[in-house]
Amino acid sequence: MINIDAKKVIETRIAESMGFDKYKQIMEMVRKTDVSSDPDFQRTFNGFYRVRRNAEWRKTYYDLFESVKGSNPSFEYIIRTMYEATGNIEASFSSKMLATINPDMPIWDRYVVQNLCLNIKGKTKEDQLKCAVDLYDQMLSWYANFLQTENGRDCIVEFDRTLPGYVWMSDVKKIDFYLWSIRD
Repeated sequence: MINIDAKKVIETRIAESMGFDKYKQIMEMVRKTDVSSDPDFQRTFNGFYRVRRNAEWRKTYYDLFESVKGSNPSFEYIIRTMYEATGNIEASFSSKMLATINPDMPIWDRYVVQNLCLNIKGKTKEDQLKCAVDLYDQMLSWYANFLQTENGRDCIVEFDRTLPGYVWMSDVKKIDFYLWSIRD
């Protein structure tokens, strides 16, 4: 007769559906490789974060990524540098770079910002850039405050109970998981 480890099956299926093993691979590789020239890292990152940009954009992105990964860059620095190089306001990809460098920083994802009721506004590109930076600061405050609430603590406890193989993930990343998973 087969013995089914129900907890392990549930953990494995949730982790697979969320791509947590790819996330772990990204987090392990980022410190060990030159992300500007490592096609394996780029392929994994592109697949996990759905980077669908042309080769010139990706070169700019990964060159910047490599140049800042050993430091403590700000969201504003990354988004402004990408804007200056590409002409695009890349809030989501800027946050993904930053959160890979520092896993205690949140991801700007359409579902996350939707659930937090945030929206970039502004008539000019400069106004939109300033708004994106302000909104990211609001996200940081929201995460810090939420993690201090009973609900926030309960979310972390439940994540760790359900996914014990992933307790190593930052609390911010765990809350990203919840916010990303809530869809209307």
